[in-house]
Amino acid sequence: MDETVEVAAYYVVAEALTNTAKYAEATEVEITAHLSENGLELAVTDNGRGGADPSTGSGLIGLQDRVAAVGGELTIVSPSGGGTTLSVHIGLSTG
Repeated sequence: MDETVEVAAYYVVAEALTNTAKYAEATEVEITAHLSENGLELAVTDNGRGGADPSTGSGLIGLQDRVAAVGGELTIVSPSGGGTTLSVHIGLSTG
């Protein structure tokens, strides 16, 4: 795996954990990662209060930019009162 993909994945997890600790009031966080020939799938899910809004802070916007820079996509699902999931897919070059 390319080092830039590793760095992007690291920052996704670090920022998600930081946001969970600061804002989510969560009691649990689950991190999953799956690497295959199709790419890297990464998800960070908490059981906190939800309501994360990328437009209100630079952290989530920065993550979206960092993931996009390596050809990936970041999806944030965070219904109010229902926890938050950050999901990332980064395709891997085979050449």
